[in-house]
Amino acid sequence: MNLDNGLYLEQSLALSMYQIQSLEILAMDTQELRNLLKDEYLENPMFDYHGESGARPREMMTYQKNYQDAINDKDKFLANIPMPEEGKIRRYLLGQLPQHISRQDEKLAEYMIDCLDDEGFLTISMEEIARGAERSVEDVKRMLDILTEMEPHGIFQPDRQHCLMKQMELAGKADSKAYSILQDYYTELLNGKISVITRGMKVTTAEVRKCIEEIAELNPHPLQGFDTGENRYIEPDIIAESEHGVWTIRLNDDWVEDYGISDYYVSMMKTTKDPELLEYFEKKLERARLLIGNIAQRRKTIERVVSQILKNQAEFFNGHGPLLPMTMSGLAEELEISPSTVSRALRGKYLQYPGGTVLLKDLFSTSVSRVQGTEGEVNVSAAMIQQRMKELIQAEDRSHPLSDQAIAELLKAEGIRISRRAVAKYREELGIRSSFDRKAK
Repeated sequence: MNLDNGLYLEQSLALSMYQIQSLEILAMDTQELRNLLKDEYLENPMFDYHGESGARPREMMTYQKNYQDAINDKDKFLANIPMPEEGKIRRYLLGQLPQHISRQDEKLAEYMIDCLDDEGFLTISMEEIARGAERSVEDVKRMLDILTEMEPHGIFQPDRQHCLMKQMELAGKADSKAYSILQDYYTELLNGKISVITRGMKVTTAEVRKCIEEIAELNPHPLQGFDTGENRYIEPDIIAESEHGVWTIRLNDDWVEDYGISDYYVSMMKTTKDPELLEYFEKKLERARLLIGNIAQRRKTIERVVSQILKNQAEFFNGHGPLLPMTMSGLAEELEISPSTVSRALRGKYLQYPGGTVLLKDLFSTSVSRVQGTEGEVNVSAAMIQQRMKELIQAEDRSHPLSDQAIAELLKAEGIRISRRAVAKYREELGIRSSFDRKAK
């Protein structure tokens, strides 16, 4: 083995904390960014909330007030919850029973499901259920053990406290501090007695705030979270609007403006004589300013990238043509930025425009063919070929429909080289039947 000492030159790229956070924030979608700001608000006293938007993070007292109001005014809380289809919850729960269960136990499960109140709680005693179902208390308890493991999580619990605890148990968080607060300090939680919780658990106020934020993500009304599998909505990250052919772009993050630097703690930092406290405030202030600056940079980058996409795909967004071939590397060259920056700016983000909502990454495709046009060779995308195929099929003679091979030959005559197999693939993606099935009978 030959071990030599020597000097070597090599290049390396070291990213600053500012650059690292900037790249991470750029890749976040709207919900991830909202969670980041909420976490920073909970941990950083220099990062404050001073707005009235609906994205307001849950504070200690507002959590207690809103939560208790919801409990005391159930009708108002449930007013905006759509009424589940009659019997759907029953079918959903019975469908989760073990396959080996006997018919007698299935009837017991049906009876216990009918005993649930409107919110999914089982407030009737085991003895009363046993008498009504004509079964033993042991049978009822055994069935309850099965039913409490079902979805929606927290159902069949006696009250709201145990409902939330069960959700944490099923999430594997029974050993967490948040679970201990629910178990031992539930009344103090509802009454906003944070100091009692901090002293009793010997934890900081910041830790309790994070625990309460975690608890606030749980569902205190099991049937509210009942998923019918019907309505699913996408929250757009970018909104594009066109007026007289001119596009305007805005990010769907107006609520970000509600966050900023805390004047109270800045004032405290300026007056404190404690060097350790001063150093602490300075670090937190730098972190808050760094975050705000990176969010502003995120906006500029995303707006710039989307503007170029709208420019490149003008015909598509105006409803006058299919998507043109476009790659992230090509877009990066046009903008003179890194392809990785483009990729991060597009990651998981949806664009809403007058024609609908689209995942930004779906707008990119490589060219599959090149056509000799009047101005030289032109790239042709799969979407453009499919559009041309639809036009050819719509104009065909129904008594002699075009075969896949015939379509391939027609496209070849137009300068688009494509195989019969590719034509068949695109036809199936378009949901168009074969020539045999399209032939007029």
